[in-house]
Amino acid sequence: MELAELFNKYGSDKNRNGYTPVYHSLFKNLREKPIVLLEIGIGTMIKGAPSSMVGYALPNYKPGGSLRAWRDYFSRGTIHGVDIQPDTQFTEERITTHLCNSTEKTASEAFLAKDTTPKGVDILIDDGAHYDECQLKTFYHFYGLVK
Repeated sequence: MELAELFNKYGSDKNRNGYTPVYHSLFKNLREKPIVLLEIGIGTMIKGAPSSMVGYALPNYKPGGSLRAWRDYFSRGTIHGVDIQPDTQFTEERITTHLCNSTEKTASEAFLAKDTTPKGVDILIDDGAHYDECQLKTFYHFYGLVK
C-alpha cells in the first residue's frame, strides 16, 4: 500500500496537508530496511489541547494514526512516538509510545535516560507543537538520538 493510502487508512491529516510526496521521496529507499523511526507528536483527541487533531483528523482517526501508517510503510521498522497527552499512549506490534514534553530540558533528559528510549534513530520527525521555538528545543534535546 502506498504512503498516501496508509495515512488516509489510519485517519492522519498528513496526506491532506501535502506531506506525503516529500516523505515518500525522502524515505522510499529505506522502506524495506530495519529502521528506527521516532515521531514527536502522536496526535491527541483531547479537544482544546495543544496540537489536538479534533477538527483535523479524518473520521476514522484515533491517536497514533501516523505511527500505524509508518509501521505499515516500513515493513521491518520499529516505530516510536512521543507526546505530552495521556490519550496518545498505546502499544501495538512494532509501535511503542512515550510520554514526554520534548521542549522541556528536564523531561527530555529523563526520557533519554530510560532503557525504553530508542537509541540510534534513523528518522526523527517533529510533528508536535508546530512552533519554531518548540521545534528548535526538540531538535536540541533529541538530535543526539539520530545515527
